[in-house]
Amino acid sequence: MFNIGDTVVCSNGVCRVEEIGPLAGMGKSAAGRTYYTLRPCFDNAATIYVPVDGDDDALRFALDREEVRELMDEIEDLDQINISDEKKREAEYKNAVNSKDPRKLIRIIKTMYFRRKARVESGKKSTAIDERYFRIAENRLYEEMALALGVDREEVKEYIRNYIEKK
Repeated sequence: MFNIGDTVVCSNGVCRVEEIGPLAGMGKSAAGRTYYTLRPCFDNAATIYVPVDGDDDALRFALDREEVRELMDEIEDLDQINISDEKKREAEYKNAVNSKDPRKLIRIIKTMYFRRKARVESGKKSTAIDERYFRIAENRLYEEMALALGVDREEVKEYIRNYIEKK
C-alpha cells in the first residue's frame, strides 16, 4: 500500500499520492471503494484516481536516486528490440510502455536510436509508430529519472543519448 506523499508510477507517468479515500460524487461504481488520488509530477492540472483494491500492477514506487544509478549502469547490457514485423514490434512497444518497467523503456529508446540512424543512412524516415512509442518511452523514463536525481529532464535525455552514442 502507498501513503500520502509517495511518488509512484502509473500508466500516466510519475505522480504523487495526494489523498487516499472514497471519491465523493462519483456514482455507484465508486461507492464503498477507496482510491488513491494522484497528481502527475509534470502536469499539475491533471488528477488521476486509482482504486486501492485494483490491479496490483497499476502502480509501483518511483525509482529513487540509487535505483536510477543502478539502472544507468545496466544500459549497456539491455538489448534492443529486434523484431522486423511492424505489427509485432508495435505490440512489443505497447507491452513495454504498459509494463511501467524502466528497463523496457530503455530498450525502446536504444532500439529507436539505432533504427533511426540506420533508416537515415538508407535515406528513409522513422516510422510514425516508432516515433510515437519513442516519445512515450522518453517522457516516462526521463521524468522519473529527473525527479529521482533532482535534475531537468533534458539533462537525463542528454546523458542517455551520449551514453548510447558511445557504444
